[in-house]
Amino acid sequence: MCKKRRWTSVSLMLVLSVALSGCMWKKDHVKIVNGLKGEINKLQKNNDDLQAKLTLTEKNWGATKKELAEEQEKNKKMMALKQRLESQIAALTESKERCLESVKALSAKRGELGQKLRNAIEQIERLQAIAKKRKALFDRLRASLQNMVRAGKLKIVMRNGMFVVALSENILFASGRARVKKAGKEAIEEVTGLLKSTNRRWQVTGHTDDRGNPSFNWSLSARRAMAVLEVMLKAGMPAKLISGAGFGQYQPAAPNDSRENRALNRRTEIVLVPNLAQLNLAANPSPFWICKDKALAMR
Repeated sequence: MCKKRRWTSVSLMLVLSVALSGCMWKKDHVKIVNGLKGEINKLQKNNDDLQAKLTLTEKNWGATKKELAEEQEKNKKMMALKQRLESQIAALTESKERCLESVKALSAKRGELGQKLRNAIEQIERLQAIAKKRKALFDRLRASLQNMVRAGKLKIVMRNGMFVVALSENILFASGRARVKKAGKEAIEEVTGLLKSTNRRWQVTGHTDDRGNPSFNWSLSARRAMAVLEVMLKAGMPAKLISGAGFGQYQPAAPNDSRENRALNRRTEIVLVPNLAQLNLAANPSPFWICKDKALAMR
C-alpha cells in the first residue's frame, strides 16, 4: 500500500513536473513566435516600402527613359541643324571671298574706268577748245571775205566739215581752158591777201562735170588748180602753206542731172586743210583721199 502510494506520489510529481515544464516551454515559444512575427511584420513592411520605392523608381525610370529618348531625338535634330548651319556658313564664307575678290576687281576696274573717263573728258575739252578756235577762225574768214561774197566773186561753204572758198568759175576760166582770166586773177590775188595771214595750210582743188572724157576732165581740173596756185604764190602765199589737186568729175557738189547742177560741179575751190595733229579726220577725210581709189584705177 505504501509502495503503491509512493509510486503514485512519484507519478504525481512527474506529472506535475512535466506539466510545469510544458507551461514554461509554451510561454517561451509564444514569446519567440511573437518576436518572429514582429520581425516578419518589419520585413513585410520593409518589403512593401522597397516595392513602393521600386514602383516609383520604375515609374521615374520610364519618365527618365522617355526624356532621354526625347533628348536624344533633340540632339539628333540639333546635330543635323548644326551640319546644315556649318554647310551654310561654309557656303557664305566662300561667297564672301568671291564678293571680296569681285569688289577688288571692281575697284581696280573702277580706277581704270575712272582714268579712262578723265582721259575722255580731257580729250573732249581739248576738242572743244579746238572747235572754238576753228569757229573763231571761220568767223574771221567769213567776215573778211564778205565783200567778195557780196560782189559775187566767191562763195563760202562748209563741206564735209571743212571751210571752203568757192571761186566763181565764170570769172576764172573760159570753157575747156586752164588760163586764168584777168578778172579771175584779181579775185585770186584779193583772196590770197586775206588767206596768207592766217598761217594755215590751204589746198586749191579743181573739179569738172561728167561731160567729156574722164581723163581730159581730170587733167583739166588739175591744170586749173595749178594755175590758181601759181597766181597765189606770185601774190605772196607761202609755198609751205599751199598745195593743189585735181579731182576731175569724181567729187561732184551736186548730181550731174541738169544744166544747173553741172554748172555747180565745174568749180575751183580753196579748201582750208584741217590740222591733222589736232583732229582725227577719219570720219571727214580730205578731198584727196575721197577720190584716191578712182585715181589709182585711172593709172
